[in-house]
Amino acid sequence: MQEFENIVTTAYWIILGILLVVIIGRLFYYRKTIAQRISVQQEKGVFKWLRYLTILLLPIFIYGFITFVFVLQKGNLFAVNWMKNGLVFLLGLLLITEIFYNFRVVPKKLNRVFNGLFLGLIALVGFYLTHLYWTAKAHPSVENSIMIDLPFKGQWIAAGAGATGLTNHHDRILSQKYAVDIVKLGDNGKLFTGKGIEHEESNTFGAEIISPVNGEVVWVVDTLPDQPIREREKLAGNHVVIRFQDSLYVALAHLQQKGIFVKMGDKVQVGDFIGKVGMSGNTDFCHLHVHIQDRPIYDIEKGKAYPIRFRKFKRKRFLFWRNQTNEYLLSNDIVESID
Repeated sequence: MQEFENIVTTAYWIILGILLVVIIGRLFYYRKTIAQRISVQQEKGVFKWLRYLTILLLPIFIYGFITFVFVLQKGNLFAVNWMKNGLVFLLGLLLITEIFYNFRVVPKKLNRVFNGLFLGLIALVGFYLTHLYWTAKAHPSVENSIMIDLPFKGQWIAAGAGATGLTNHHDRILSQKYAVDIVKLGDNGKLFTGKGIEHEESNTFGAEIISPVNGEVVWVVDTLPDQPIREREKLAGNHVVIRFQDSLYVALAHLQQKGIFVKMGDKVQVGDFIGKVGMSGNTDFCHLHVHIQDRPIYDIEKGKAYPIRFRKFKRKRFLFWRNQTNEYLLSNDIVESID
């Protein structure tokens, strides 16, 4: 995991550095040309309106870029908070700088050409990234979703979730279309300790899982080793299936070998201890897999999946925590249970 974190950290440093250079460069050029500048209202005809359009489109570009990094980029799973906050701060500063810059313009042909190209770029990228985010947010309504509670306590972050392939790699598998993969954040605010090589260095390995529903345990597998298994019938690794609402079943997968503390036939209530997350099945890193299906056995070939929403929790998608009710998750959402 350390390797992935290093890659993401390096990418952040590059982006932050570029933003800082652009901001400083723009301010330096503004100061150098201040004697030549005029109010945008004094600019000629169409060029004045192009400047106004640039000012209007800048927030859309910034919004689209932020949603792309925070939601659609799966590597953001490894980004630390100060870098995320730093990115938003510099993008906000860039927005202010560019708006200020476009209210006082240099009335030269080259500047007008550059502004036209800049306008086209931010319009294209801004609308495209914003469209991607709103496409990723498409999710079946509350009435057409199945409501369950979070199957854990503490802070976790979604490694894959949502109803489209933009944020959820399960989308291509009909039996798991709305599944959620989620990992635990440790007290260090990271996914792991040390270099994250050993299972025990993952903050998710051994994390306690609780029942997200009131129901009956109808299937248990807990004998598989804590190592990746690619055999099709063992993709779920150690797992539990709980029946609720008569014909609905919630599956909790990739649990620890001998780390499941319920048995078939047990009745469970929301919040009851189920077991611990492991490293079993089709997984390259420790995580909890959750999905709702139509049968008591984990069947990747024939099962039908149902949209998931969680009843009550706190979520941080960008910078701030918000209480949520009957909401779904997207990748990189940080969530915490509410007692």
